[in-house]
Amino acid sequence: MNVRLPYSRKKRYLTGIDWVIAALDRMSRRATGGSNASQIVLELNGPFDAQRFARAMTEFAGLFPVLNGRSTRDWNLAPYWRMPRRSAEGGVRIAMEDAAPEGVWPALERNVNASFEQSGEHLSFRVVREGPNRTWVAMRFNHLIFDAPGAESFLDLFQRQQSGEDIGDRLRAIRLTEPAHLSEWKRKFDGGRLLVRMLRAFAGTKLAVFSRPSDLRGRPSRFRMAAFGEAETAAVIERAYGEAGYLMFMPYTLSAAIQAFGGAFQAKGGGGAADIIASVSIDLRTPDTVAANLFFNHVSFLLFRVPLSAMADRRRLLETVRGQMYDQVKSGFPRALAESSLLMRIVPLPLLGRLLLMPLKGEFATFGFSAVGKGGYASRRFMEADVTNLFHMPLVPVPPGLGFVVNRYAGRMNAVVSYVDGMFTEEEAARLEADVRRGL
Repeated sequence: MNVRLPYSRKKRYLTGIDWVIAALDRMSRRATGGSNASQIVLELNGPFDAQRFARAMTEFAGLFPVLNGRSTRDWNLAPYWRMPRRSAEGGVRIAMEDAAPEGVWPALERNVNASFEQSGEHLSFRVVREGPNRTWVAMRFNHLIFDAPGAESFLDLFQRQQSGEDIGDRLRAIRLTEPAHLSEWKRKFDGGRLLVRMLRAFAGTKLAVFSRPSDLRGRPSRFRMAAFGEAETAAVIERAYGEAGYLMFMPYTLSAAIQAFGGAFQAKGGGGAADIIASVSIDLRTPDTVAANLFFNHVSFLLFRVPLSAMADRRRLLETVRGQMYDQVKSGFPRALAESSLLMRIVPLPLLGRLLLMPLKGEFATFGFSAVGKGGYASRRFMEADVTNLFHMPLVPVPPGLGFVVNRYAGRMNAVVSYVDGMFTEEEAARLEADVRRGL
């Protein structure tokens, strides 16, 4: 019998994945004091009026009270996003600074590591000027409100408005309600059984884990980026399609990340029969649902396990990754995870965080991985300036505190490594960046 519990159709109930993201956010806050945040960085060339941008973005963000909401529970115990009737004054914080002599990168790192200053604040911007014609705009966002593709789409919608496009239909298409999903229980429990079978396969795994400093409170994340020009990017895509198969960009780049992290783990003294486990986020949007699903999280996850003994043979490594991807997609694991996680919403966040770490005895994975792909930002301009590059700088929840994100924009590719300060020395981080570039 399918019991259907009543709910309000005017509310935006959190999905199971939203609730998992909230648990990861709480874990990070307890570990380092920082939230589960990320930032998109736009590298601009040409004159840029930062004051006009601040006025325009403040007005644009004011169209979305959802940006100033917070999670709470309904009477039926399902969590939902409580939104104010209208956005608060100053609902989006915009700061500006000139680049220091050491360059732009330290300012970008400080920005993504900064805390949101007020309750209900989930979005902020920092404009870093480097001379009269070089500007960097960093959009920092909380993953409670955006996933990476959604954050890019938000920027894209803003730029469409600034370029004079009528965005009325696009605004009306954005979905700000979500059912409570308090029905179809058999499908959720079937998804849970598939999830349990998957996790049982990881039982007894000796996980390759990079050591973290014993005291993580206040420790920032650090970043290394391998940026590829258009010709280099085209060559990477050609190699990916040639070695992994047509449209197999994700498994190809994932195998490069696994090989680089596996080599770094062995260089730091790790070895034996340990396995690298990568948690990979994937976008569940289809092309016809992208516009509606601007806010919140529309992702699921794949899990890949590769023994350290496979690191030296790239062909074997790639075949392992590709085979595991086929098996998980064929079994419906990503959808099963999304469905079964709906049952987890009854669990308080502190307990859910502990449950997520149980299968691997206190760890989540060796590292997190995301391939944003071409992304949701389509324009070659931002306000009046040319966009020369766009890349992501995510804070990875602790554990593991280590991640890899690859994106493509305007024919260019960026591969960014994120890690908690103290996990690598500067020399080790530089070598890891070089290994990533060489592996791609």
